[in-house]
Amino acid sequence: MRFGPAVSIGVPVVALTCLALAAAGQVKRDAGEVVPVAVTNFPDLVRVDGSVAIKGPIQHTTLSTLADIIVPPVKREDTTHFVDAGTVTTDGFAFAVVSVLGELKGQPQRPGDVGAILLPDDDRVLRALSERGQLLLAEEAKVTPVAGPSPYFAAKPVRFAVAYPRYRVFLYNAGDKTAAVTVHTYLTN
Repeated sequence: MRFGPAVSIGVPVVALTCLALAAAGQVKRDAGEVVPVAVTNFPDLVRVDGSVAIKGPIQHTTLSTLADIIVPPVKREDTTHFVDAGTVTTDGFAFAVVSVLGELKGQPQRPGDVGAILLPDDDRVLRALSERGQLLLAEEAKVTPVAGPSPYFAAKPVRFAVAYPRYRVFLYNAGDKTAAVTVHTYLTN
């Protein structure tokens, strides 16, 4: 029987975790409670040869920030003029929480949405955007609408399951004043 790449990658991760727990001999739970851990080896199913070590802490979260990007007035429908804010690397994480915040550069006469659209960094997806203006597999965080006496704004964070190793971030500003926009992407497992 032959296993695919997911099994080939998953087995060493499980083996590493079990070996680390066995080496520790015990696991702490709650406030000071010590619980013994037993590891069962299945040599006929999985053989681990050589040394196994975990160096440093295993990262469970990280914050990616694209800061102070100038976004002139661009309607959401005008996909050819979106501002390309850069790329967020999501490889190794299961979920992302996207927050958009910023500052208007003047008092708006006409309020409008300000938002960030995350598209998988995939040739087919980006070609659909550039050739047809289609937003395939898009995730979006936006402020609706940006107006009022304060120039500052923030969107309600949007959480989504990560499905690609990288996402391209595009920004729009449907108001009539330029905005400085920051996009925070908090990645978790």
